[in-house]
Amino acid sequence: MDHQGSVVARVYTSDAKIPVQGATVIFTKIAEDGQRELLAVRLTNYDGYTDPIMVDAPPLADSQNYSPDVQAYAVINITAEEASYGRILVRNAQVFSDTETVQEFMLIPSPMLPEQYAQTEVFSIPPQNL
Repeated sequence: MDHQGSVVARVYTSDAKIPVQGATVIFTKIAEDGQRELLAVRLTNYDGYTDPIMVDAPPLADSQNYSPDVQAYAVINITAEEASYGRILVRNAQVFSDTETVQEFMLIPSPMLPEQYAQTEVFSIPPQNL
């Protein structure tokens, strides 16, 4: 594809949106053969943001007119995790061409619940009718 969009993850904790520095964020997509393809692994900075990654996406013009046969965005999965916090997986995050997508993750501390360290909270984003 000739078109790309970018995606950034923002990882924080509590309703006060306190940044989580050093969280691991994994960006993947499902390839045409059904296999999971790794796009990037990033660590969050002091402000809780990752560096952006570029994702191939359909042309932006595809999102301007509705067509049931055309998906106007790329679909990726993003996982955020950090020691002593619960893990979060966002399925079907949407990335549009020529646009920066910011996916937020509010990690919940779990230092008193070691049996939950390996659990993942999953959020699935439904498709849009554009």
